Amino acid sequence: MSDNLSFNDLNEQAQMKAITGFMPFYGKLLANNELDVMTTFDFDHVMADINRTIKTVSNKTPEEIYSYVINFNSAAIHDLVNELPQTYFDNGNPMTDWSEWYVDEANRLDPDATL
Repeated sequence: MSDNLSFNDLNEQAQMKAITGFMPFYGKLLANNELDVMTTFDFDHVMADINRTIKTVSNKTPEEIYSYVINFNSAAIHDLVNELPQTYFDNGNPMTDWSEWYVDEANRLDPDATL
């Protein structure tokens, strides 16, 4: 199994797995109002569209929300995930668990902060 691949290095199936695995993590950050670190990677300013879509369909189950958002905001999610300094195995699984990745990135931004 290859490792340390960027999102763009993944094939289409692996990219979809990466996005599918990312969305519950992102949804939790949004629900807890903890998107500060994520916004530092929102170079194309797509998070507002993603967040609006999530909130629009918030009456659905989490799985339905993520599926809908992935379909409705596919390009935006691809743009955001592509900008994140995360690496992947060739099957689309992240090399670093998303929660651990988030703490590491927060520490890079502010080494004196604690999450």
